[in-house]
Amino acid sequence: MSLYFTNIGELELMRAILAMQEWNVGLYKNVLSADGSLTMLSVVEMPTGSSRAYVRKTLSMDFAEAAAANKWYLSLNSSGKAEGLYHNTYLDFEFNSFDVLDVNTVYGVFGFCIIVPFDAGLAAGPPAVGETITGAGGATGIVTGVILTSGSWASGTAAGYFFVKTRNATAFVNNEVISVGATPMATSNTGTLFGGDAHKQLLWLEELPEAKLIDTAGQKIRVIVKWSLSTA
Repeated sequence: MSLYFTNIGELELMRAILAMQEWNVGLYKNVLSADGSLTMLSVVEMPTGSSRAYVRKTLSMDFAEAAAANKWYLSLNSSGKAEGLYHNTYLDFEFNSFDVLDVNTVYGVFGFCIIVPFDAGLAAGPPAVGETITGAGGATGIVTGVILTSGSWASGTAAGYFFVKTRNATAFVNNEVISVGATPMATSNTGTLFGGDAHKQLLWLEELPEAKLIDTAGQKIRVIVKWSLSTA
């Protein structure tokens, strides 16, 4: 059996995806062949910090009824398919002389979200969307969605991952207790990837029409974040 989503169904599906995942958008500097096997470990992002101007952008999870600054606008395109447009103009990535000194070439743009894998989920869980989870070591994040992959909360065997936004600078640690307030909810299962911290889950990437060598202070790369959903 195959499912067919109506146009309205596609819009609702797109809205649900965007309401659960906070998108972070950046630029990558290595050559990639887009296929389903890519992960964030495949992506080499442009360097940040040390007086560089480049910084990735975190997109809001807000919606508008028309194209608007820093919001998502969902509509049906000319083919009748659901389409999401972020912001009412370009997202500008700008570079300065410190970026130029790195002698990097930008090959494309990528988007990812943050997840915190967990196991041993307890009957007190799951945390509600909007609640803040806190690791025993002080890491925090606001829950935007909960995915259960196995077990059950009632039996204390729930496993899966939390989608989170507004991370603080402290790393989550593998096998630490994750709580909401003073109430333990689960145990982190971050493993050793990303230094044992929360995982960056690659959502999409797009190759630039032409690779751009960063060789001029004030140089910009302009990106339009727009995607469509089609199930037919």
